Amino acid sequence: MRDRLAVAAVFGGVRQRAWSVLIVTAFLVLGAAGAAGPMFAEASDNAAFQVRQDEIPASARQNDAAVVRVSADVGPRSADQQPVMADLRAVPGLGEPDLTGQSIGAELASPQYWGFTVSAGGKQERGRFFTVQDPAAELVAQGPAGRDGLWLPEPVAAELGVRTGDKISLSLRQGARGTPRNATTTVSGVYAVDAGGRLPADVPGSRKWSLRRGDTPPDTEYETLPAYLLVGDLPTVERLAQSVDDPLFWSVEAALTPGTTLADARRTAAEVELLRRRYAQAQPMVDGEDPLALRFATGISRIVATAQTTTEAVRLRTRPVEWAAITIGLASVLAVALLSARRRERELRHAAAVGLSPIRVGGLWLLEHLLPAVAGAALGWLVAWQLVVRLGPPGTVTESLAPAARSGGAAVLAGLAAVAAVAMLAAYRRVRPAPPATARRALPWGSMVVITALVAAGGLISAGGPAGGVDLLVPLLVLAAVGVFAGWLPSRLAGRQARLPGSPARAVLWLARRRLSSGGAERRLTVVVVTAGLGMLLFALSAVHSTEISADDRVAVAAGAEGVGVLEGSWQLDEAAPLVPKQDPLNPPSFDPVAGVRVPPLPPGNTVVWRTDVRTLLDDDQKDLLVIDPARFAEVALWGRGADLAEARAAVAALAAEPVDAIGRPRVITVADPASDDVDTIRMEVGFGDQYFEVAARVRAFPGQRGRPMYVAAADPTLGKLAFDDPRLRPRNQLSNSVFPQVFLWSSGGADGVQAVVAPHKDVQPERIDTAAALRQGSDYVATSRARGYQLAIAGYLALLAILTLCIYAQRTAALRRPADLMLARVGLGRRRVGRARAVEFVLLASISFAASVAGVLALAPLGARLLDDQPGLLPRLLFTLSPTALVVTACAAVLATLLAVLVARDRSSSEEAAYRDE
Repeated sequence: MRDRLAVAAVFGGVRQRAWSVLIVTAFLVLGAAGAAGPMFAEASDNAAFQVRQDEIPASARQNDAAVVRVSADVGPRSADQQPVMADLRAVPGLGEPDLTGQSIGAELASPQYWGFTVSAGGKQERGRFFTVQDPAAELVAQGPAGRDGLWLPEPVAAELGVRTGDKISLSLRQGARGTPRNATTTVSGVYAVDAGGRLPADVPGSRKWSLRRGDTPPDTEYETLPAYLLVGDLPTVERLAQSVDDPLFWSVEAALTPGTTLADARRTAAEVELLRRRYAQAQPMVDGEDPLALRFATGISRIVATAQTTTEAVRLRTRPVEWAAITIGLASVLAVALLSARRRERELRHAAAVGLSPIRVGGLWLLEHLLPAVAGAALGWLVAWQLVVRLGPPGTVTESLAPAARSGGAAVLAGLAAVAAVAMLAAYRRVRPAPPATARRALPWGSMVVITALVAAGGLISAGGPAGGVDLLVPLLVLAAVGVFAGWLPSRLAGRQARLPGSPARAVLWLARRRLSSGGAERRLTVVVVTAGLGMLLFALSAVHSTEISADDRVAVAAGAEGVGVLEGSWQLDEAAPLVPKQDPLNPPSFDPVAGVRVPPLPPGNTVVWRTDVRTLLDDDQKDLLVIDPARFAEVALWGRGADLAEARAAVAALAAEPVDAIGRPRVITVADPASDDVDTIRMEVGFGDQYFEVAARVRAFPGQRGRPMYVAAADPTLGKLAFDDPRLRPRNQLSNSVFPQVFLWSSGGADGVQAVVAPHKDVQPERIDTAAALRQGSDYVATSRARGYQLAIAGYLALLAILTLCIYAQRTAALRRPADLMLARVGLGRRRVGRARAVEFVLLASISFAASVAGVLALAPLGARLLDDQPGLLPRLLFTLSPTALVVTACAAVLATLLAVLVARDRSSSEEAAYRDE
């Protein structure tokens, strides 16, 4: 008999129709929660690593790029470099290494004269040997290419008047009176050079030559410039170098394989560092300035370390959320087990009566839930994988698939153990019932939830620092507490109506209200769970919306514009800028605006901003004065999406419309300056004198703010009063303006936009360029963004749990009320009216839960900044607001829960006897 019970239990879990679907769904949630963590971590790690690789600037060298370059004095011939190439081939994650060689004769002969020339037709030009394995593949050919000989740079070929196939002569002289050593060869091809005019241009999709910048032989006369490179394949250059007695120094290069994950790159970096130590120990001790000293260049370790900083910040934020997701999954399985014990109470009494032990009952339940658990684990792994791939960080997911399956399986096993434990405890209660004299008191769980929520919320308000992992439970507790109050509403709203209504049409509403008033603890618990689930979905969606707005606003405040270049002076961009007037020592200086001075004319999407430190008589603090061109500033600056920066943008528009007041004083916008809140006129020390400013507007944040109080004024009325100290004037010497030493070019086109503006102006190069894109990829912003995404997934789990709960309640009440429904149908209400009453009941329950969830999230709004702001010291302050999209999504979840509850509760039996059969 026991074997038959075990076999029946194995297949019994998949024969319970809607209940089986609910069990599988609960284990699906648990399996997805357990499997999502490793997948999310890997995707986040790989996304951060890819971002760091993409951030490598075009001007980077091999020490900062994902390449390895080993230059070691291991032998004079190319064949001697094979062990080095084998060493790099053995490093996992590196591509096929390239062997290159370059002339080193000038460096070995120093300080003795050393000259190398290439000549043809009576003309000559300086050059140096450089060899690669396949010149045709690494050079951008200008015209046809040959097989033998050397490739010449386009400027050298034009100077000599040669082309592919022509003969050229090579000559090397060492020492002022040395005898030249000569050789002849042919021109194998002519290659294009880069923007600097010396080094070869990169083939599209390659950065080999740009990364070699600074590591190629220098010009023998102008040593600060790279030499013109005479490029050829290994046999050709080695033969020619030997014939003219020019030694070659060999290097082996290898790049990180495209698509390498962070875990692979971490292993590669470790192997590269081991290789570096081995070569450093094997090479003879030489002076670091020796031309033949070991040179080991790689940026892989630095890129990995930078990406690791971001990933650690992300993991720090997401790990508590990950455990919360698993806890929610276990709670969903436990809730199904507890309701199943309540649903199968008669079966448990029969099991105790026939002598089945609690351990035996727990084992049978475990077998019964085994197949649903396996199906749920597999589906949960698949769901987690697709969610992370499609909605998670933009990184590859490969290595974590097996660990995710193991962690998801472990979570499902814990769920199975919980089911067995519930069954054993339920059976134990039937085997050893409580004495008759023992009074059973209902546990005041509602009051306990409310008190716990109040204590948690009070502790969160009074605590300092950013919110921790435990604080994430506060929204759930508050929403559950609101759900406790909402659970009492149906019975209060239903009222008491003992007699049937006179009209059958009114019986539907009467029956629905009657059932609402008689739900008991199960109905109250259902409202609590549905309210908490829908509320967490609404809260998470609104949190993502609010933090996205806050991140955009803070990037706007910190960066100012997409690209900000630091200039020596604004006159660099204005060819017509007038010179600073000469001062006559016999006459007092004039404070009138200099004729012809103007804001530099720039292409659309660009503007110049001046900044200086100022003081006022209002307090002793030093503040910023930002001088702008209001008409252009509004279209260039970043304005985010929040209310604070919207006010700032309106203030700039007002300043553009009226830059001065009625008596000609410049108007100013005060930013985060409480000292000036009660004054309308500010006396400010600007430069070597004082100016009076009329307050035009007061705002809390502004683009480009440095975290301290700031004033913003228009350029023409403010700078014009400085006369010969106007920073728009071209200086007569090389000294920068002492009043406005900080001049910035703001561009809406990022770093490329800044470069496009300064490119037409000779000898103008920004000291540095800061971009908003770099700020957006900061570890704090990335970690916050991805943690919110993970919380959104947890909110989805909770919403699914809410839907499951309402469906379980619907199935449970439908089974218990089936006899009553049948009798009501027979006395005249009919099956359709009974079904409508059931649907109205679920609609009212879902509506009450949805309204309570909205109210709970509104109650959490004052705590939103405390819960969500990981950097509370930054401006502007985070403001939690309900998202319209979140309201729509939550309402759709409530509608879906109602429809599924109505579907689950439908009575498909036609016989009266089936109505009295225990489920």
